Amino acid sequence: MRTRKAWYTRVTSAAGMLWLCVAAANAQAEAENRPYSPGWKYRTHNERIEVHKDGSNVRHYEYAYTALAESALDSLNEETISYHEGSETLEDVVAYTEKKDGSRVAVPDTNVQVTSHAGINGAAPAFSDYKDRHIVFPDVEVGDTVVLAYTINEHKPTFKNHFSLLTYYSDADVYDGAELVIIAPRSLGLRQKTYNLGAPSVSTLDKDLQQWKWVYTNLRATDRRSETSVIRRAWRYADWPTVEISNFKDYGQIAAAYEEQAVARAVVTDRVRKLSGEIVGNAASKREQAEKIYAWVAKNISFAGNCLSGGDVVPRETDAVLNMKMGDCKDHATLLQALLAARSIKSTQALINSGSWYEAPEIPCWQAFNHVINYVPEFATYLDATSTSSPFGTLPEQERGKPVVWTSAYRGIEHTPIRRPEENWSTAVDNVTILASGGIEVRSQYRFGGALANGLSERFAQWRKSPEFDGGAQYFRRWIEQLGYKGGGGYDDLADADGPTETFTLTMHYRIEGYLDTSNPYGLTLAAPFPGPNAIAQAAALAAVESYDHDFLCHGDTKTEELSIVFPDNVKLLAVPKDAHVQTPLVRFDAAYQQMGNTIRVKRSVTDTTPGPVCAPAIVPQYAKIASAIKKDAKTQAIYQPK
Repeated sequence: MRTRKAWYTRVTSAAGMLWLCVAAANAQAEAENRPYSPGWKYRTHNERIEVHKDGSNVRHYEYAYTALAESALDSLNEETISYHEGSETLEDVVAYTEKKDGSRVAVPDTNVQVTSHAGINGAAPAFSDYKDRHIVFPDVEVGDTVVLAYTINEHKPTFKNHFSLLTYYSDADVYDGAELVIIAPRSLGLRQKTYNLGAPSVSTLDKDLQQWKWVYTNLRATDRRSETSVIRRAWRYADWPTVEISNFKDYGQIAAAYEEQAVARAVVTDRVRKLSGEIVGNAASKREQAEKIYAWVAKNISFAGNCLSGGDVVPRETDAVLNMKMGDCKDHATLLQALLAARSIKSTQALINSGSWYEAPEIPCWQAFNHVINYVPEFATYLDATSTSSPFGTLPEQERGKPVVWTSAYRGIEHTPIRRPEENWSTAVDNVTILASGGIEVRSQYRFGGALANGLSERFAQWRKSPEFDGGAQYFRRWIEQLGYKGGGGYDDLADADGPTETFTLTMHYRIEGYLDTSNPYGLTLAAPFPGPNAIAQAAALAAVESYDHDFLCHGDTKTEELSIVFPDNVKLLAVPKDAHVQTPLVRFDAAYQQMGNTIRVKRSVTDTTPGPVCAPAIVPQYAKIASAIKKDAKTQAIYQPK
């Protein structure tokens, strides 16, 4: 600090100050021209997979991460190896820190922690069969390299006589060198598809062994820090350096391979038949029976486990799931299927991806699916019994518009239904009374339909059952205090929803003391102090996004807000804003203002007819145009002065 201060005090002349500005500009330009770095790089990223005839395999991994900045040290000095304990073994683990001078610091046994999910006394795992080896590398500094090598021996394939791999590299990381090698019998008939990578070199090792080798280098990482955070990108396999390789001929083979292992667990046992009768009671129609069974499983069987991540994909026995009242997605789907079958309602399990992928790979790979749900043909509806916030006939938002594979009665790639724009809606009615003292009293009612209703009804239902429930008194008091005022409030009429619902209503009241100044002219922003869920003003964030280069996730909805503000007799309302109407091919925004004496009424609405769930980038300017109008309208004020 002393040296920097002494240097600065010498640069006091005009010429010196000019030189300082030029130096700063040059430094900024140099920083802008310097390649982006995430703070570390892959010096080595090698994977070698030796596939056997039955689809089992031996996977060799060798990774070397070099620290380029202090910001990366916390993430590089720890690593976890995970594998399925029931079907895989971990072998030949090598871990050490390689210092800048080439010396090595081995990882001591005290820096390794093993976590097993196996049952007691050799019993099978109750939920997850993952085993984790957590490694902490010693003495990692900038310039050092963390080296980790190990082998995982899969002695039981996920699907017998089949092998598939869906993997990709990130262009946001630096790779000095990466290799992927797959060796497999020619008789397996592997096919591959490669994106954003050079074609693999293919060679024959002997009369029945074939080798594929991919090489990847990325010396300049893609800087995604400048990408907008208000739009969620829809990723496609072709967006990454991706490898798809598999011997599944089509997705029907994947469906059949799963069904072969799962169908025996969905049998109607005496216990299942008795339970299904107790659940449906005197429900006469098949649909009502199905609704009750689905609701029972979603409410009474909690979620835990691997779901669909490799290893053993056989669902548990229904007795085990019922005894534990817990299971993974396969267990939920299997129990639901069995309970429905006991009422002569046919269904099939269905493979789906619940993440950010909205397409199926060209080469059929089972890794494209990480979740299992049900399809009931009689009602043409999908059900996800792991979701506690999805009413019968609906799916969680992240599962809508997705490719799906029925494991029985396969007929190609199906797609789950999208939520129509009119199914997502919200209305807000806020009545604000301004007191002569400047305090305000507010009564609000919010109604929701669709995904937001599902989530809110579940959260409020759980809260009402908790011992902490006080009608919202503490919540409102703390919120008002954070604004710097005194006051209070609470919720009045909360819909008594014990489970998911397609509509949800809540009303509330609150008062804030001394919120406004009625002794001076004042401009009052025309919005209730308490921001309601799904408020129109939230959409203003999109005003800064003029364009976008990729497909993104989207869905349409309708929002309506009505605001009434009654001013006291000791002030005079002078002016209200002008109406606003802006429309694009897909979205419309309206704001209307009406003054009646000392009362002002505002009505705003947004109607978004975007079908979703994936939108093309050409739609972004429409959102930006509407968002700009919303942002401008949010600044409007009513002007009053004391009489």
